[in-house]
Amino acid sequence: MSHTALQQNLADFVYFENRLLDERRFDEWYDLFAEDGLYWVPAHPDQQDHETEPSIALESKLLLKLRIERLRHARAHSLSPPVRSLRVVQKPYIVDSDEHAGLHTVSCNILYLETQGPDQVMLGAEIAYRLRDTDDQRQIVQKRVQLLNADIALPAIQLFI
Repeated sequence: MSHTALQQNLADFVYFENRLLDERRFDEWYDLFAEDGLYWVPAHPDQQDHETEPSIALESKLLLKLRIERLRHARAHSLSPPVRSLRVVQKPYIVDSDEHAGLHTVSCNILYLETQGPDQVMLGAEIAYRLRDTDDQRQIVQKRVQLLNADIALPAIQLFI
């Protein structure tokens, strides 16, 4: 695949992943993650290690599933009134790619909006995806959400960024 075609293919994947979240298609979004996949929101801008430093969020595929179940639960009172989100995604770009190994790192900036009743949260973030191509699909190995202001007190974030 040419570099331009690969760039467009990876960008389409990122746009699709974000659209699934905006449309609350959490099961389809969950299926994008590899079995060893990780959703990570570091606690400060320079954080490189999620194992020895605390994070805002660090969720394995199992924890993602539990959180999705909570988002659907009829007694999740913190989700009433309903929570909605919208992401504005800048064009994703390839940071690193090894087509032969099927490994790619893609990054983009987003503006994340979350609303619940009269309250609205707006956050800027750089998102880095580590992606793995398998025979039948592309999988998220890690989604790192680096919040622009991760090192200050943040409001409650109900959904996935």
